[in-house]
Amino acid sequence: METEKRETFYPTFVFKEATVALGVFIVIILLAVFLPAGMGDPADPSDSTFIPKPEWYFLSAYQFLKVFPGKLEVLGIILQPLMLLGLCALPFIDRNPERRMGKRKFQLGLLGLVVVVTIILGVLGHLA
Repeated sequence: METEKRETFYPTFVFKEATVALGVFIVIILLAVFLPAGMGDPADPSDSTFIPKPEWYFLSAYQFLKVFPGKLEVLGIILQPLMLLGLCALPFIDRNPERRMGKRKFQLGLLGLVVVVTIILGVLGHLA
C-alpha cells in the first residue's frame, strides 16, 4: 500500500494560500495603476434624452420588475430575494443521498431554469 504524503494546515497550507492571495492582490494593483478604468462621460443635467439604466449585473433584476407593473411591483421586489434564498436553501431542503448530477434531474433542471431566465432577462434589459 502506498503511503500518502500529508501536509499540515499550518504553516504549509496557509503559506501557500497567502502566497497566491498576495500574487492576485499584486496583479490587481498593477492593473489598476497601468490600466485604469474609464469613468465615462460627465453628467449633463441639460440632457433630457438620457435614459438611466442599471449596470449589467442588475439588468435581469431591472427587467424582472417590468414583469410586475404598477401596484404589483412590490411583489416583484419581494419575489426576487425569495427565489434566490430558495435556490440557496435547496441543498439543505433536499435530502437525496445521490451525489451524481445525472441522477438529480429536479435540482439540475431548477438551476438550469434559473440560469436561462436570468440570461434572458439580462438580454431583454440590455435591449430595452
